[in-house]
Amino acid sequence: MKVFRASSLYKLIGESKKKSESLSDTAKTEIRSTVKEDLFTFKSFIGNQYTAKGNLLEEMAIELSGKMRFKKLFKHTGRVSNDLITGECDVLEGRTIYDTKCTWDIGTHPFFADEAIDKVKKAGYDVQMQAYMWLYDCDVAHVDFWLFPCPIELTKDWDDREQLIDLVDRIDIRERLTTVTINRDESVIQKIKEKIPHCQAYYEKLYAERSKGSIAA
Repeated sequence: MKVFRASSLYKLIGESKKKSESLSDTAKTEIRSTVKEDLFTFKSFIGNQYTAKGNLLEEMAIELSGKMRFKKLFKHTGRVSNDLITGECDVLEGRTIYDTKCTWDIGTHPFFADEAIDKVKKAGYDVQMQAYMWLYDCDVAHVDFWLFPCPIELTKDWDDREQLIDLVDRIDIRERLTTVTINRDESVIQKIKEKIPHCQAYYEKLYAERSKGSIAA
């Protein structure tokens, strides 16, 4: 059976506008994209300069997330799966998860608490963290938004490097971290448990339609 990535779950567990259907239009669209990826190894999104910044500065973000808490945090390696979902958190410390996000610039960084919560919900990080907490048997997750000067090699000729590098560097490092804390919510986890079997069934239907053969594991 297909297991779904924790990062995609927020698109899968919403309620359908049609009471007769178990999956929302958003869920169906996401599952169709997943089937295409599995059938043809096609990736609709392969990254951009914004994701590249996050990847390049991830270790720095993890290190500073630890220092801000007087801890020494390390990147977690090792994907965890069950019969429904799969995921790999950034940092695992006891029964606590830390997830770091590096924002692109001052404009996109959530300096305010409500802005950070909105960003978490819009990107689906809240559901992703619930999935991680289920997979890793944790109680709480912290999403750390970090604002770092942009590495010059990631900027384009038309980018304003004063805005992306110098202005950011002038802000105290302690002011460039915004954290959203997410406590384990069994109701969200239960919703994942209820919705994903329907997603798996739809995935299998679509995969069989195109492959005319056995269903991919």
